[in-house]
Amino acid sequence: MRKILSIVLIVSVLLTSISVYVPSDASAKHSFYPLQKNDPVVTNALNYLRDQQNPDGSIGGFSVTAWAAIAISSADENPHKWGNLVNYLKNHVNLIDSTKATDWERQLLAIVACNENPKSFGGINYITKVKGFYDGVQIGDPANLYDDIFGILSLIAAGIDRNSTMIQTIKTHVEKKQRNNGGWGDVDTTAAAVMALVAAGENKNSDVINNALLFIKNMQTNDGGFQSWGQTNAASTAWAVMAITAAGQNPTDTRWQINGFSPVDFLLNLQQENGGFKWSVNQNFNPQWMTCYVIPALLGKPLPIKIYKTTEENCQDDADNGVNENNANVTVNVWTGSIRIEGKNHTVWSGTVSLSSSLITALNDSSGEMEEYTIPYPSVLGALDEASRLGGFSYSVIYYPSWNAFYVKTIAGESDWWHYLVDYNVSMVDAGKYELTSKDKEILWGYLEDWYVHVLRVDLDKTVVNQSEEFTVTVYNESMALVKGAVVHVGSFEYTSNEEGKVTVKIETSGEYMVYAEKNGFVRSNKIKVFVGKKVEIVKPLHNAIYLWNTKLGIKTHKTFVFGAVDVKVRVADNVKRVEFYVDGKMEYTDDEKPFEWKLNKFAFLKEMTIEVKGYKSVNNTSNVQQIMDCLNVLSKQHSFILLGLMENHLRDSNKSFVPEGHDSIKVTVTNLFPFFR
Repeated sequence: MRKILSIVLIVSVLLTSISVYVPSDASAKHSFYPLQKNDPVVTNALNYLRDQQNPDGSIGGFSVTAWAAIAISSADENPHKWGNLVNYLKNHVNLIDSTKATDWERQLLAIVACNENPKSFGGINYITKVKGFYDGVQIGDPANLYDDIFGILSLIAAGIDRNSTMIQTIKTHVEKKQRNNGGWGDVDTTAAAVMALVAAGENKNSDVINNALLFIKNMQTNDGGFQSWGQTNAASTAWAVMAITAAGQNPTDTRWQINGFSPVDFLLNLQQENGGFKWSVNQNFNPQWMTCYVIPALLGKPLPIKIYKTTEENCQDDADNGVNENNANVTVNVWTGSIRIEGKNHTVWSGTVSLSSSLITALNDSSGEMEEYTIPYPSVLGALDEASRLGGFSYSVIYYPSWNAFYVKTIAGESDWWHYLVDYNVSMVDAGKYELTSKDKEILWGYLEDWYVHVLRVDLDKTVVNQSEEFTVTVYNESMALVKGAVVHVGSFEYTSNEEGKVTVKIETSGEYMVYAEKNGFVRSNKIKVFVGKKVEIVKPLHNAIYLWNTKLGIKTHKTFVFGAVDVKVRVADNVKRVEFYVDGKMEYTDDEKPFEWKLNKFAFLKEMTIEVKGYKSVNNTSNVQQIMDCLNVLSKQHSFILLGLMENHLRDSNKSFVPEGHDSIKVTVTNLFPFFR
């Protein structure tokens, strides 16, 4: 009886600990922000949305599908390559509540995200639909501020000039509704308002924005997230992160941390094993919807994600094909792209920025005074300025009036030898004059003590490999010519590229390794992660963890404890086709289909067990079987097809055999008093 009471007390303590916030392994590995589109957190989230997609193209219903299109676009993926998604949005206009401006505004944002023409999507002009709710002061229901906020966001996304009378009038209406506490009711509305006002030209350092951010900050909880409706949740936190980013701040900075937890940490902690995101730590409401909100937030992509072009030279393309997808440069109001800054000895910063106009402080070479200069379009210099705020590094600029040119003097304390490239092309104009267009995707600032700039680039034939499996790294220059003699870093290992610019790498220890290249006279290359794993690896349960009823608790221990039943899950190399599960040397189960898993559900009381898994690959025995098959083919022309067909199938099956291809094991201490409960 005492033993049973002890177990009840242990379980009660563990249950109590479930509600305590503990950052996941993902949050510990992602101290940088924003995440990149190829980050496993993002790719797993996108894969989750793909798994949730229906044959008709929808994901979680009509409105969620629109948000999915926006999330997909924020990750630089083409929604047209997501099955019938775009056609679903086009063909289900009947699901829009025609009396609600917000329904049309949401769809308008999604249409632009899909690179479609908002003036003629499914034969409907969505811009006209939204404008139809404008009464000269505000949009839609006077009691609803959301339709005004999303009216600004959707119309600017559709290409309406943010300085137009309509946009500025609605902007003024929204600003007048700001309350004394700096907010517009709750975190969600306030965050959306910040994005809309910034998109409409509000200065990011104005009192309106600063007071709104102060309101949002006051709604932050001890786990780093933000609350609405009385609970910290993914939706409110994702919107807050986007607003913080839109305002030019980094949501992982210390100012946005509580107890060491940032809102990004909170979001990462909500990701489930299937890649989707829960609504809160304890509640899995609307995971498809929450995942759509979280993806652009983690990528640092505030609304509007894309801006539809309206330049006259492409009007015919707009009418016929939606957004022009040729290589012509298209001027944009807001540019979003990646920027990487490589210093002399280290990478200063790498991430994604969004910008329109910029206010640059520079030393006037003639007057000797620090002065402010407005660049009224997205520029390379403006991108550097935006990156400096997100990355927390300094830079200095000199302005030469006689040349009307900016010179970047220092970045992160390193002076005089800074060059920039756009998509690996060197420009002949200064960074302030380079106007970024829709064609421009990536900016590189590099420190190189030479008047002529050369850059390294690396490419991998694989980014996920098994232990002891070879993979190849190829080194190029800025023009994609092969580079020999470059030092290729793979984690702490170093290799030298050969005459073909290649190195072959084989690593014995599992883990994540950063790959990049360096060589004198070249700017450091881009960095790519490669994951090295076992051919057969137990991924659940994990070492030094506690599992309660199949759920991992955020508590670290010196052993692995399991209370109740637990799913034993195995990750394998592609060629592994069968996995056997053993407990204390006795085989319990064989699985021939992915995902390979088995439930450990045995009676035990603090019993230490060894779980072992063995993987096998299949091989073909072709010595005698082919001769028998040839004979069968001859006989089949004269005898029963049914009988001979059965014999042929039997031979094909017997032709397969399995050979060992790796194993893994883990010791666990199991307490399971009621194994009949699953």
